[in-house]
Amino acid sequence: MKKLLLLSTIAMVATSASALEVRPYVEGKISQNWIKAEYKETGFTKENMKDNVFGGSLEVGAKINQFRVGLEGYYNDKAEDHLADIIPVKMESKGIFLNGYFDIPLPELKQVKPYVGVGVGYSWLKETANLNEWGLGKESIKDKDWGWNVGLGVGYALNDNIDLTLGYKYEDLGEIKDSDSKTDFTNHKVLLGLRYTF
Repeated sequence: MKKLLLLSTIAMVATSASALEVRPYVEGKISQNWIKAEYKETGFTKENMKDNVFGGSLEVGAKINQFRVGLEGYYNDKAEDHLADIIPVKMESKGIFLNGYFDIPLPELKQVKPYVGVGVGYSWLKETANLNEWGLGKESIKDKDWGWNVGLGVGYALNDNIDLTLGYKYEDLGEIKDSDSKTDFTNHKVLLGLRYTF
């Protein structure tokens, strides 16, 4: 009886494993980013700095049936704006995200693959104010912080291995803090990518 139970269990596990299709993938993406930095200093009203810049990312992961899990490294070009309309400020952001996606099946349109996704990550942020006009040179503050994202998009299968992707993400990139100020970084991102699934 024990042997029969053991054989039945092994057969069930083997059947479940064979039903899972695990395929590694790599995806390169270029992006248009609308970065917003909300600056708050003790005793002053908050100031919003905004810019739109290009960026890029590389993601490696695994596709398991309709689900994908990937580790993404991203880099955004330097964003530039003025604090209080007079102080030039440059903002830098780069980091990593662990993303999870669900590909929504469309049986009648097998080449088209809509998806939704969420992610958590870690960002390296830097803010540099140019105070040359006041004879003070440049002042920079750096920080590292946790962030998160949510997004959606669509993939189009060019063949069994290659998908062209178009998507949107909202990203909370974290914040920079120093002794008397805090800057929150957020980003609206439109991505165009090419994914190769092995």
